[in-house]
Amino acid sequence: MPLNVVLELSDTDLKYFSRVLDTVWKEHAHIPEKELIAGARELLKQAKKAKPPTYVAKQFEEIKLLIDLLADKEWGVEAEDRRRIVAAISYFSAKKDLIPDNIPGIGYLDDALVADLVIRELKHDMEGYRDFAAFRENEQKVRGKSVDREDWIAAKRAGLMERVRRRRERMWERRQQKGLTHPILRFKYRG
Repeated sequence: MPLNVVLELSDTDLKYFSRVLDTVWKEHAHIPEKELIAGARELLKQAKKAKPPTYVAKQFEEIKLLIDLLADKEWGVEAEDRRRIVAAISYFSAKKDLIPDNIPGIGYLDDALVADLVIRELKHDMEGYRDFAAFRENEQKVRGKSVDREDWIAAKRAGLMERVRRRRERMWERRQQKGLTHPILRFKYRG
């Protein structure tokens, strides 16, 4: 029988994780994006071999989606958004983290928790990309490799990216109005 564990993070807890991410980011600011992505991919690979708990595996699938989003040339993440996403995945390329990954059963829990926070912060980016990938796959089936591919891809991408921006801005405005904790991903990639 599965066990459901619920964690409640206070504003103080969220500020702590924000400081941890900020510290990691400052340590990684000089590392090229390509290396940070490779480090995150390696963590995901090692975690998969370790057969982590379902919760961890699910969170890591979402981090994989963020990496795929960055690599997708047709999606074409804009520079500022790219910096936020690279900063978000930089934690997963850290050699040292809150709980050493080699501790059986719990080694990846800190990574999964940080992944959860990152996913919440980037949910609109991820939804937009999922919709784009589904649209592209469907259109490819319907149209094949038509000459106007770049046109229909560009039109869909532009619409989805605008939707992502609007939703993200509304999310940030609601947080400010309610006096909620600032976003976890407040730092930027300086590479």
